[in-house]
Amino acid sequence: MKQLLLTAFLTLTLVACGESQKSTSDEGDARSAQVAACPRADENGNVDIAPGLTAHITHKGYGRTAVSGDHADVHTTLWLYDEDADGGRGTEIWSSGGSQPFQFTLDSGQVIKGWDLGVACMLVGETRELKIAPELGYGARGKPPVPPNATLLFEIELVRLTTPDEPAS
Repeated sequence: MKQLLLTAFLTLTLVACGESQKSTSDEGDARSAQVAACPRADENGNVDIAPGLTAHITHKGYGRTAVSGDHADVHTTLWLYDEDADGGRGTEIWSSGGSQPFQFTLDSGQVIKGWDLGVACMLVGETRELKIAPELGYGARGKPPVPPNATLLFEIELVRLTTPDEPAS
């Protein structure tokens, strides 16, 4: 009887361990697939991400690549896009400045769609400017002080990235 219980216990343990490793492997495969699908920058650092969303990489990163579900810490500044202003930087609306980084989870609905799409595929340490059309920003309603139908220009630095299973520090 003891032999039978021991055999059953070891079998269940091995099956559970195998499932855990399979799950981790599947998550790694999904992450790799998302990274492989990332749009690449041209020789000038420009990236066409989606209709109404372009990025310009101003500082290359060398860390992990951001994918759906990751927790991102960023420093950011938001301007209203103005084609007549230097670099398109019209009125500054908000900046995280020297304060704590802004934190959000990719593809969780916490931020505008342009951010979810534009921060995905960034590397830790990378800084990019995102030009976001109204339909991927605050749309026809706006969000004061952002007026309705505003094209937005964000400068975003990806400071830190963690996966959902990593402990926060």
